[in-house]
Amino acid sequence: MSKIGWNVLFVALLVTGCATAPNAIRLTDGEGKEAKVVRSMGIDPVMFSGLPWTDALKNGNFVTVLGVFPGTPESYAEWDPLRIRYQAHAVGASGREYAAYAVFAGFINCVPRYFVVVEGLQEPLADVKAITLSTLLTRAYDLQGKEVKVDAAKLQNSAAYRRELIEREGTSLAAVRPIQGMQRAFDGWSVYDTKSGRIATPLDEAKVKYLSGINPQYSYWEKVTGSARASVSPDYVSTSVGIVFDLIAATKVKAQGFDYESVMSRSQQGYNLAVLEALRQAGEKSCRIAEMKERSRP
Repeated sequence: MSKIGWNVLFVALLVTGCATAPNAIRLTDGEGKEAKVVRSMGIDPVMFSGLPWTDALKNGNFVTVLGVFPGTPESYAEWDPLRIRYQAHAVGASGREYAAYAVFAGFINCVPRYFVVVEGLQEPLADVKAITLSTLLTRAYDLQGKEVKVDAAKLQNSAAYRRELIEREGTSLAAVRPIQGMQRAFDGWSVYDTKSGRIATPLDEAKVKYLSGINPQYSYWEKVTGSARASVSPDYVSTSVGIVFDLIAATKVKAQGFDYESVMSRSQQGYNLAVLEALRQAGEKSCRIAEMKERSRP
């Protein structure tokens, strides 16, 4: 989205009563003054460089499953080497809504993948379904990467519509592969206070300082003392970030907005494609190793 577009969104959020959080899109239920805020989903660029550090994530009250990164032009347009979090949401058969996040995990089994993290659960329940969403919640996808038709206004304003949509088009958490060890991965991430809220991120202090130096939108980070542990868990997300920063050394990438209509130069586009190709090659290598191991079994 252009700067004008972001300004329009900012003004719209203020007009609709979001003066205290103009950097978020709210999921609500009800009309007018009776509308209840169900969830606030951050859209400030810095908030996409990690996950909101909520009590649920801190205390291990979540499940993680494997999803597919949608192979649509719009989804690839929103992919960025410096972006960790993508939008997602989940609903149970009872109508209960669950905060969810999609985390780009590189190429697993030769396919671009998300880890989909759903708060408030201890196991992937069959009656809880999830979808992933575009940055500004205008497009929706099941966890196999298939795009589903969505009414963006109703999605934001009606709990009944969200329940109906996700029950009909979403993917059951029990129908996809569970991911173990995400809590251990989080234990190796760093926690920062940013201008838009507290986040957990695989970016270490050196990477944070680098981002702050090349982009004013990442200029405020304050390390939360004692929040990160000394040991770093090997995980797909951190590995992908490592590859990104190996390639970023000679290029000062300046992420602005992450939505489909964000303006991007051809040099930026070329850089992003180079990083994505490096991630694909790393995933392809792991596929070949796995295949060789499988063939060598008696």
